[in-house]
Amino acid sequence: MSIQNYIISGFILKNARKLAATAHLAEGEQADQLFQEAYDAFASYSTSRALYPDCLHSWGLALVNHAKKKTGDNALNLLDQAMLKFNLCDAVKPGHLGAFLDGGVALMEVAKVKCLAADNDWYSKAKASFLSAEEIQQGSASYNLACLHAIQNKADSCLEALEKARDCGLIPDKQDILNDADLDNVKKLPWFDEFIASLDIEEPPKEIYRDPYK
Repeated sequence: MSIQNYIISGFILKNARKLAATAHLAEGEQADQLFQEAYDAFASYSTSRALYPDCLHSWGLALVNHAKKKTGDNALNLLDQAMLKFNLCDAVKPGHLGAFLDGGVALMEVAKVKCLAADNDWYSKAKASFLSAEEIQQGSASYNLACLHAIQNKADSCLEALEKARDCGLIPDKQDILNDADLDNVKKLPWFDEFIASLDIEEPPKEIYRDPYK
């Protein structure tokens, strides 16, 4: 690939990610329009370019975020498309961290949209995807696993996963944790407030994890 093509390639992907990030913050028809512009931009990215797996991952992540703004079949259709993108990403570049991490998120979202029981196989598939991400980078999916354990009322496992996410420096902001409905089952337990308080005390150096939208 020539330097010129490399620069153009990077611009196309950066622009698509920027559109997806803007769409994520928008609502209603504006969000739908921006997401579609992002999808069109991702689709224009050549399959021969070196960052094509990252393009597929970012495309899938955009579809997941779009699905979170929808309900019913509209959400499920977007999640189906997202999982196809994550599966293709893994096929093109086996062991892609984002494909496993956000693929697990997509599987969990399907379970939520369908209002499935916490022991449903969709959650089991999500757990397997998160564990695959953990094998690639320790702590990368620990918070997601904590959310899954909380949904399944596995309080001890939830706390263990939260502590691992914190210790690896891969934990969301405190307010995001407090607002996360996935953790509702454990928020009234004695250890939860203690864990939240520990976030103000322990600030380990964060591992580098590139935001796909930057």
